[in-house]
Amino acid sequence: MAYQVYDDFEESAPAWNFVEGMEPSRGDLQQLNEARFLAAFCCAIFGERDPKKVCSTAAQWLYRYFGFSRAQFAFPGGSMESLSFLGQPGPLGACLVPEPATGPARQRRFSVPAGRGDQGYDITVQFPVGLGNLRMSEAGGPAVSTDFLSSIGECLAAALEKAHEYRELQELSLRDALTGLLNRRAFEELLEIEEGRREEHPQALIMIDIDDFKALNDTFGHPAGDQVIAGVAGVIRDALRGADLATRYGGEEFAVLLPGTRAKDALRVAERIRSRIAGLGLTIGPIKVQVSASLGVASRSTKRECSLKELLARADQALYRAKRSGKNVSVLDDTATN
Repeated sequence: MAYQVYDDFEESAPAWNFVEGMEPSRGDLQQLNEARFLAAFCCAIFGERDPKKVCSTAAQWLYRYFGFSRAQFAFPGGSMESLSFLGQPGPLGACLVPEPATGPARQRRFSVPAGRGDQGYDITVQFPVGLGNLRMSEAGGPAVSTDFLSSIGECLAAALEKAHEYRELQELSLRDALTGLLNRRAFEELLEIEEGRREEHPQALIMIDIDDFKALNDTFGHPAGDQVIAGVAGVIRDALRGADLATRYGGEEFAVLLPGTRAKDALRVAERIRSRIAGLGLTIGPIKVQVSASLGVASRSTKRECSLKELLARADQALYRAKRSGKNVSVLDDTATN
């Protein structure tokens, strides 16, 4: 195949000075093509903050150069699901097809096989959490150098590492450091998102407060208080289903949103959490401390009944009644109808 300069990215191309009066060689044109592509390719994928979007953008750019029939990103380390892209002519260049994560156990090496095979190009790179692999099948572009493949792999690894770090920072900003549950700000934002959904289904909220926490904190100190909060959070987390959301709402108080859950079922969940907290039996120094919690439960059948913000207030009122009734009890909001 005769080489033509890859001229879509003139602004990002490096300066090339050929000897006056001499035509650039085939190798010169190949290096120019590859350098221009790499400059634009790296710029594009480094602009993405989500690992999947890095792969999607990379596939679109690689399709423009290689014209593959299929490109697969594999992540045996389990950092994210494997992704496949089928080559589709058009403005976007490639179509995303998700696939379940598969592959051998994590390895720790870096390799870029040289040359070109009938099945396309294999690039194996060290991603931040283990070995990752990109394979382009039936690539129809020009032959490429091993250095070019290596540079693509290194750029992808760096962009994915940056995206993973950004995602981890985002996750940290949403989580309470002590419990790992959502923090209050993140929980309230998710309630707003949930409120904006069009689907109509029952929802329930549980408010949870550790009984006599101030006395426990004053008696045994803040490290002991942290131990109790973390223990209660673990109980709550273990009681959650896939769609449920839990937060450390503030201090020793927690909240749980139960989508698709009616009042009687929410009360059962609350009772299960309450009984498990009562059986926690934490040991602080030489002393075994009995922990208990009071819970308030509220539910709605439809959005017309009340907003999630109002539902939260109703659950809080039910919690207040639980505290007044002797603690270590779950109380259902008396306006519940389902």
